[in-house]
Amino acid sequence: MQSGQTSEPYWPQIDGAYWDTDLINGKLVRYEVYPSPSAEEPCPHVHLIGSDIDEETIESVKNYLIELFRLRDDLPLFYEKFRTEKISRAFKDYSGLRLMKASDPYESLICSICSQHSSVEQWNRTVRCIRASFGPRFIGPGGSTFFSFPSSETLAKASTAKLESCQTGYRAGYIISASKMIVDGRLDLMRLKQAPYEDAKKELMELPGIGPKVADCFLLYGLGQTRAAPVDIWIHRIVPRVYFGGAKMTKEEVGKFLRNRYGEWAGLAQLYLYHYGRMRFKTLTPAAKKLL
Repeated sequence: MQSGQTSEPYWPQIDGAYWDTDLINGKLVRYEVYPSPSAEEPCPHVHLIGSDIDEETIESVKNYLIELFRLRDDLPLFYEKFRTEKISRAFKDYSGLRLMKASDPYESLICSICSQHSSVEQWNRTVRCIRASFGPRFIGPGGSTFFSFPSSETLAKASTAKLESCQTGYRAGYIISASKMIVDGRLDLMRLKQAPYEDAKKELMELPGIGPKVADCFLLYGLGQTRAAPVDIWIHRIVPRVYFGGAKMTKEEVGKFLRNRYGEWAGLAQLYLYHYGRMRFKTLTPAAKKLL
């Protein structure tokens, strides 16, 4: 949740737990997830709040969170495979850091579009506003208000002005266009999930406003295609400095290097490098930051 790269807006944190509310088996359930004491053997504690929570609901939430946080990914194998690589310097500090897989690919696509030329805080605010302005409203446990993400049909018919009121800016048109393509069948997200990485990325980039970075973000976090390695300003900074002595590289060259070097682990390697770069940048002096 603190990595800056999530498939949906990051969850609020209170009393040491991250929480969210969702419809599980037709029931509105709030789940509070407490961090696992072990990064190598993740077993987070989960507290459920809701009416009529039965064993079936508990098992559904468990499976949902295992998939969402990719708890079946073999991180020890990843660490061992690349323990002699330069990326290994991030393993100790960020052991246990995992990719997040979207529960709703459509919402993740819109999040990816909103993240274009936007800070983490900005796109999170924008997506929360889209939920509140267009999504179905529910009364959650304890009387709290919960908004689920709107359907593609809803956003396909949305007015540009109302979307722009959520600070989407020029991205409003892209959101509407992508939603219309899903509604009329020109864009099938589940088919893209099964398609080879290169083919899926090429098709996504035919959509208005979707370039290489947005396409890779969605393929990685929305569809779980782990060969995708989004190259934003942080990755474009850190990879040449870590691996090539600061040599000039295009974003395309950086992405190709990550895929060639890490293969099916490219997306996870990108996450570690991204977080490493952001955290290291925060500790630099103002003078050193100017050099970047």
